Amino acid sequence: MDILPVAVFLAVSLTILTDCNAYLSEAAIKKTQKMLKSVCSKKFPVSDETLTKVKEGEFPDDNDNLKCYFGCTLKTMQMVNSKGFIEKKLFKDKMTMLAPPNILEILIPPIEECTEKDQDELCQSAFNLFKCMYGVDPKCLDYLPV
Repeated sequence: MDILPVAVFLAVSLTILTDCNAYLSEAAIKKTQKMLKSVCSKKFPVSDETLTKVKEGEFPDDNDNLKCYFGCTLKTMQMVNSKGFIEKKLFKDKMTMLAPPNILEILIPPIEECTEKDQDELCQSAFNLFKCMYGVDPKCLDYLPV
């Protein structure tokens, strides 16, 4: 699957959601996660076992595909600015548009604490972000494409 149709889909979804002030249901979030996994795992293959271990707090520093998989998911979700950096305001604003309040309660503290930290090239920055977010609240990974 090409990234352009996915980006267009997400942009249209964000526009619609912004205009109607609606949130994604948990089922829609899971569907979006599945789509992001499909797109990014084709570019950066990561085993289901590795993703399961990530959800258990194991972040292997030597897995470049995992790092770039995380970067791909953030880029596809348009959570990255034009210079390739993860911005707190951009990330927080997009999640505020998409996530219902009960999920936002879980996501905001890790976003506040972890974005704009350890900015490096996108793959490493995304890896650092996901690892930090897990450290703040492991439940947040339930709502990110892991």
